[in-house]
Amino acid sequence: MKRLLFIAHRVPYPPDKGERVRAFHEIRALADSFRVTLAALAHHADDLQAARQLEPWCERILVARAGGPLGLARGALSLAAGGSVTEGYFRSRRLARQLREAAGDEPFDVVVAYSSSTLPYALAVPARTRVADLVDVDSAKWSAYAREARWPTSWLYRREARGVRRLEERALEACDAVVLVSRAEAEALGAAGENVLPVANGVDTAYFAPPEREPARPTSLVFTGTMDYRPNIDGVCWFVKEVWPDLKAARPEVTLTIVGRDPAPAVIRLAETPGVTVTGSVPDVRPYLAEAAAVVVPLRLARGIQNKVLEAMAMGRAVVASPAALEGLDVAVGTEVLEADRPDAWRDAIGRVLDDEALRRRLGAAARACTKQRFNWDRRMADLVGLCLRLAESSPVRTSDNVAEASGAGAPAASAPTRTTAS
Repeated sequence: MKRLLFIAHRVPYPPDKGERVRAFHEIRALADSFRVTLAALAHHADDLQAARQLEPWCERILVARAGGPLGLARGALSLAAGGSVTEGYFRSRRLARQLREAAGDEPFDVVVAYSSSTLPYALAVPARTRVADLVDVDSAKWSAYAREARWPTSWLYRREARGVRRLEERALEACDAVVLVSRAEAEALGAAGENVLPVANGVDTAYFAPPEREPARPTSLVFTGTMDYRPNIDGVCWFVKEVWPDLKAARPEVTLTIVGRDPAPAVIRLAETPGVTVTGSVPDVRPYLAEAAAVVVPLRLARGIQNKVLEAMAMGRAVVASPAALEGLDVAVGTEVLEADRPDAWRDAIGRVLDDEALRRRLGAAARACTKQRFNWDRRMADLVGLCLRLAESSPVRTSDNVAEASGAGAPAASAPTRTTAS
């Protein structure tokens, strides 16, 4: 088998949030055709143990510490030097050195850079071919944040958008292929051609299976997500402010449960609103989805494909979502999901679902069938695996590029890494 290096900006385990879910399934799929070396940055004390759970699919695993206060300091230095916070925050000299050692005298056949933040590492490693999975167009995300923020935060976000955009443009120039989560993201990047490949997310329909019985609370609404993530914070706060008061006044029995780890202070304060519960971290979101009469996804700043939508659909729940949350998803609005944008449209769509059990059942059944037919992970990953195989067979050895940038020249040394070699 040919050698493949997969570089991730976070340890992709457990696969319980968006960025880890996609990376985990990519590694698992690629391991059937390649000898995989995983290089990942650790941001928490338990990341080493989490990385070991990936040993069944990885020949070798390298983990180095990054982020934290030192990462923020490096990010600030990078911004001051004309780069982006992203580049500095995810910079680790030790990981860059270990990657060069891992390449040794035998260049990797394929290097996959997962997200723009890992591109400097990928360009520093000798390889026959390089693939960048940008997933989403992060520069567009920072631009959207800037439009919503006040000065001076808006200025910082615009600076970050420009810096990340340069990384994205570098990926288009220096990599043999660029992967994005949808055609909409490719259009946002302004990229087209044979070397730009949309690869959508999937969902584990065996894990996210419909409950055996209907919800015990037919008036319950649920939102799931990592609750310190800006688009989630913005979405639920907007919903509780703009939609909830009139909805609750018209339907006193309705409840909203916000499920997800690390709720920001603004989210915690929502629990003071009558009918709203904020759970914080839970071991498993499925029981909450199982009890939902409807799952609401009122995102306004969303990019890419929302796993929370696919997970709710796979469990046969009626989903009401914003246009931004559905962007890039191959779903039928009106038969598989309902869409709402304005507050009155949200109240109307939710009212229809709560009042009509037959509609809830139809939407749930159609949503479940959709995920099984169109969002199977093996089917979604086949294009990525095929791309890497084709490139590995046809590409000559390419030398490293931008070594100084990836190794963090001039940046403070990273904390000592932990390194494990899978047996």
